[in-house]
Amino acid sequence: MGFQPGTEVRWRRKEFFVSSLDFTGTLDDRLAVWALTNTSSLGTTPNLSLTHRVITTQVYGQPPDAQQMPGPTPLRDALAASGSPFGQSNNHLELVASNDDRMQQVVFADGKLWTSLNTVVKTPRGPVRTGAAFFILTPFFSGGEVDATVFNQGYVAIDSPSQNSVMYPSIGVNPSGKAVIAFSVVGQDFFPSAAFATLGANSGAGPIVISGPGAFPDDGFTGYVQFGGFRSARWGDYSAAVADENGAIWLGNEMIPNAPRSLLANWGTFITKVKP
Repeated sequence: MGFQPGTEVRWRRKEFFVSSLDFTGTLDDRLAVWALTNTSSLGTTPNLSLTHRVITTQVYGQPPDAQQMPGPTPLRDALAASGSPFGQSNNHLELVASNDDRMQQVVFADGKLWTSLNTVVKTPRGPVRTGAAFFILTPFFSGGEVDATVFNQGYVAIDSPSQNSVMYPSIGVNPSGKAVIAFSVVGQDFFPSAAFATLGANSGAGPIVISGPGAFPDDGFTGYVQFGGFRSARWGDYSAAVADENGAIWLGNEMIPNAPRSLLANWGTFITKVKP
């Protein structure tokens, strides 16, 4: 949704960008691919050109907030015991905010643009929940104009009767074109956890692997009415994935660890190394 920092990649003195186009918070089936050219002029007299092309893709849309598995909530319990008029009856177990379907990071590798975003999904066996939509695009630039085609695309979701969500995906790709999509898993069967799946340009996404199992529900101040929240807690938001010089891909995802917490929050970040 709009330009986002980190959604650009360089290639032959060009920078490619990808943005989602769901400006109404509903559904869309388009992406915009952008190219910023003549970046070599930045060292002297800047003379840049920006062009874009809208392409048709799979459908994606505004994701719902994610439910959590019940567990210890010391902050919620303390607020209820404080005598505040906002007791536990008004402070439900927090939902985890999925925010929206803006584009996450994009990587140029193996001649392709790899990117992903949060989306609403409906699986065969379960209710509506949040999933990840991934897009593998082949960009072109000719005659001063950018264009792109969809090489592959798909969704990563948990097909279960419970509401279990895949949230905040990022894709890392090594020079050999082997990729991993990283995300958090949150749901009625999962405390907020770090997870990933391998991703092939032709084969799509592999099985979900929980790399950093969560230990508790999110119990931070942003979801409680005493602090101006209303049930839905702001999550740690985004993730990151990047390849190193040896072809391994490093992932950073939000989760809730079994570790000392601050008074008002219990976020954590889990780092995973994958050699696809």
